Amino acid sequence: MTQLVLYYIYPLTKWVSFKTVAEAHVRELRKYFRVVPIEENSLLVVIPMTSAISKCAFFVHPYFYPMQRFEKKLLVKIKIKPNIIGVDVADSDHISEIGVRLTRYAKAMIVPSKFSQKTYIRSGVVTPVFAVPHGVDSTWLGSNPSRPQNFRPLMDYKTKNNKKLIQSWIMHSPYRKGEDLLYQIYNNLLSERNDVALVIRRPFSIDIYDQKIDPNNLTPQHSIPLSWLTDDQIKELMDTCDIFCLTSRGGGFEHPPLLAMARGELVIGARGGAWEDYMPEWSLVPSHRSDVVIPNNPIHDGCGVELEVDQAVNKLHDILNNMDDYKAKIQQHIETHIKPNLTWEKIGERLKNIVIGLLGANQ
Repeated sequence: MTQLVLYYIYPLTKWVSFKTVAEAHVRELRKYFRVVPIEENSLLVVIPMTSAISKCAFFVHPYFYPMQRFEKKLLVKIKIKPNIIGVDVADSDHISEIGVRLTRYAKAMIVPSKFSQKTYIRSGVVTPVFAVPHGVDSTWLGSNPSRPQNFRPLMDYKTKNNKKLIQSWIMHSPYRKGEDLLYQIYNNLLSERNDVALVIRRPFSIDIYDQKIDPNNLTPQHSIPLSWLTDDQIKELMDTCDIFCLTSRGGGFEHPPLLAMARGELVIGARGGAWEDYMPEWSLVPSHRSDVVIPNNPIHDGCGVELEVDQAVNKLHDILNNMDDYKAKIQQHIETHIKPNLTWEKIGERLKNIVIGLLGANQ
């Protein structure tokens, strides 16, 4: 039989988080199939041209944006229903009727968490939905801390001032990322201790704060001008910081805290979010349902979870006062949960099994 060809359609030329995950998928799937990467803007040409090939399938990642954009033109051009596998997320606890309709063009949907999977099913998606988490490179697990290069000023600041560094990533959608909650938590911490500083990764910088934050005047103590980070730079940042504070209200997975844990960094996040799949029980903070996570979004129209600020502050105090105990706990979590389940090699095996189960692929 003809070997299965996978056309993996994703944003090859845009530096976005979808690109990072898609490239990991391509790398792992190539161990089992012939995989052809395709720029997402070529979807309208590639799918109609190749869909008649019997041993052919299309990964579309992300799925909703291009399918929403090209839906009408694609329907006109397609003569045979193609084997499309959509890869996307649920940023909230509900997707719209538009999102549900778009999933009907796919043979299956792959989402990165049980939270996303439940959202799709609860919203009315009848296409099979598989939960396949993001992963970490196995070389990140157990290797020695990286030597500071790009973040030498951050390490020097930390050492000179005897600070524990609490980091968070606010890359887009500040309300969804809980930027307001982060400031409340940090300001409350500073009212009781002086041994912490806040490190925020923004789209074009790494900002360091060691005074109370005025949301109307976000002036950091130091700023490191960096936009897109390489894997080595991310590893170095995780090795330099001590605690990852995830204040997100929504998100289909939230990859950075997993990367942080893989390097032995401690984490906290709201109970009930997608990150519950991979975070240890002790790191989850009580929460309540939030307002709509992304107002006016055509696909993700639901709510999320909002951590209780006072409870988050209490948890951080406990971690900061018992760092050695918690570092031992995170190492145990790496051994019992991350290594067996969340390396990219393990994720690749799961993707392979889904493809074979859907298409009966003969390698």
